[in-house]
Amino acid sequence: MRRRRALFLNLILAAFCLAILFLWPLIRGPVILDRGSSEELSQLLATHTEAEEPFFTELSFSGEKLPYDKNTSTFYLPLNMETESWETGELASAAPDVTLLFEEDFTDSDKQEAIQNGTKFRFYAVRGQEYQECWLTATGLPVISIETEATADMEVFGGSVYFWDSETKTDWTSSSILEANIRGNTSRTYEKKGYKLSLKKQNKDGEIVEDKKSLFGLRRDDEWLLNAMYSDSSKIRDKLSADIWQQIGASQEEFPEAYFGTRMTYVEVFFNHEYWGLYVLMEPVDSKQLDRTKEGEPAQEEYSYKSVTPQSESTEELLNQEEYGETLSGYELKGSHTTIDRSSWEALLSYLELRDLADDQEFAEKASELTDREGALDVWIYLQAVLGIDNRGKNMYYVAKNRGNAQKIYFAPWDMDITWGDALSAGTSGNVWDVGLNTALYSERINWSFGDRLIELDVDGSRAYVEETWKELRRGVLSDESLTEATRELAHQVQDSGALARDAGRWPDSNSGQDYELFVRMALYRMKILDYYFDGNLEEYMGLGYE
Repeated sequence: MRRRRALFLNLILAAFCLAILFLWPLIRGPVILDRGSSEELSQLLATHTEAEEPFFTELSFSGEKLPYDKNTSTFYLPLNMETESWETGELASAAPDVTLLFEEDFTDSDKQEAIQNGTKFRFYAVRGQEYQECWLTATGLPVISIETEATADMEVFGGSVYFWDSETKTDWTSSSILEANIRGNTSRTYEKKGYKLSLKKQNKDGEIVEDKKSLFGLRRDDEWLLNAMYSDSSKIRDKLSADIWQQIGASQEEFPEAYFGTRMTYVEVFFNHEYWGLYVLMEPVDSKQLDRTKEGEPAQEEYSYKSVTPQSESTEELLNQEEYGETLSGYELKGSHTTIDRSSWEALLSYLELRDLADDQEFAEKASELTDREGALDVWIYLQAVLGIDNRGKNMYYVAKNRGNAQKIYFAPWDMDITWGDALSAGTSGNVWDVGLNTALYSERINWSFGDRLIELDVDGSRAYVEETWKELRRGVLSDESLTEATRELAHQVQDSGALARDAGRWPDSNSGQDYELFVRMALYRMKILDYYFDGNLEEYMGLGYE
């Protein structure tokens, strides 16, 4: 009888412990923190002195230190903004001599509203007889923090980089040794810089080697790009365009391992513990992305060329250079090469020679042989749809891929921030890189010379291909429904994460304040114009042209 009673009591005790284990978060709240009563907070402020210099920099959540802005003593907690429930974890001081006192249990508030509004929750860090007023805000985006001895406008620098994921709290932080440099052509003139990041680590032998990571759902690699999106008031043009290209022409059946484009995701960036703004983290269009056969491999070496500025010399001059190096009249030869000579540039030179052929018949005979003609037409359709005026003479990758015993040129558009009606203006205040909305673009043809000529000469049925492809795209990625949904989803990501407002506050001179409903209306208006021209009126369309 006693044994039965003891067993029964043990079962009750075990059930009680399990109930406490599962119900404790509901009783205490999902986030464990030290909350002060109004009396405790009043006593703290009355009996302690506010520190002359901030001393607290180490707030942790579930044992992981959070990014912070030293200018405002604000800590950032990346959370999943698509879920209503607050993530569970403990907010604590990572500094042993500092205690914390929160003004409120912020999990009593609506999580998604708090993220969207960038609500700052106050708490106090206490050390001895002094305190520091601090703030905690939740962001709906991943966070990257760069720490270096360099300044943000230094061309090349090293340091450390830290990553926080927003969608999970399992293995949600990591870090790397960092080598970085400023990137961009036009964009490097802006005060908010873009960067190329090379991730490193120390192996067991003490050597510094590549540190390949899969960051926030993108590819696993050690090379990454941070795009500042400084001139784009919407902060969605580049990503929207890249996402559309992904469904139009970034994949090729004959090269299943290659991707002729980039994928990207939004992040918020800190630089030396200062909030630096909203960025997109991007995969580079490099040898790995293009699955390019490199020097020393059994197959013929493949090449990729990046057009960074409009071609400044005639093709005839380029065909007869005395020496050939890493750059050629606005083009860059990408990748590592032991030697660079005429053969390194032969594929691009053959394309340029084809593009500029005076004989229409010879052009028509060679176009499909030397280039991915359908891919070029896909690019042409794409540039018309997104109004890619900045990609006509630059911002394009030309990729020489092996097809049998020969090489063909494939195309990958790049850097799509000046799209959807954005255009460079003459500038106001002496800034030639001012960007503004040019609504006249919506009724014009975007004149990309190679694609134009394929259509004008109707090379191998190019006109029929354009008309049929357009109809298919309008049933899919370029349908009114898809465009509307894609635009609103990206607007949701940048707005409801709180990042768009923070970026505008950090960079008040940058473009900001896009009307997203206007964006949608203009995009659908452009589709309707192209519907008319691509349904039996291509010849009329070719008579238009934006200069």
